[in-house]
Amino acid sequence: MKIRAGIVLATLVTVLSSFTAGGAKADAPAPARILGGCDVAFLVTSTLHDVPGSARCLPFEAVLARDPAGNPVIPFVEVEVPVAAMDTRNKSRDGQMREMFRSDRFPRIHAAARDVDVDRLRVEIGKGREGIASIDLLLRIREVERKIRAMASNLIESGDRVTFDIEFPVSLGEFDLKAPSVLGIIRVGDKVSVKATFTLTVSRHP
Repeated sequence: MKIRAGIVLATLVTVLSSFTAGGAKADAPAPARILGGCDVAFLVTSTLHDVPGSARCLPFEAVLARDPAGNPVIPFVEVEVPVAAMDTRNKSRDGQMREMFRSDRFPRIHAAARDVDVDRLRVEIGKGREGIASIDLLLRIREVERKIRAMASNLIESGDRVTFDIEFPVSLGEFDLKAPSVLGIIRVGDKVSVKATFTLTVSRHP
């Protein structure tokens, strides 16, 4: 269950990078366009053994703006993960997962963030290897949307490219998802751990 949540962080980090690296004046910043992508890893627990999985989000874009005080913000950023792209390397299990998500009606999982404070995120994540920043995401699975708290870390900036990780837990029950079972014996746990690695490219041209 990869979450577009990553998008938010990616955007904000990229934005910050374009501001400092570009040498643009605070009162007249160059337009910044953020292009991003992410790889998602998730871990599902069960009564037999843990099941790892992976997916890739769709390419996404975001823009950088300023709030009334002149601080850089990302008004809105959204990331989508196709359910069909989620892979646990077992066709039968993947089929059950798609049925749980009702992928025929809801083919994508959505994650979004609003009014992202870029300066705060960059400062907190950039405090060293242990630097972590929290970010609130709106995660939508099927027709259910919930606010979740994600943690961002491992920020690396190199020229116009930025990478970082976002991690958060997902409760199947909170999204009205019924965990599948095998032969009524092997049952999937309620909590799923999600980690998304984002790669962003910043462009100052519209």
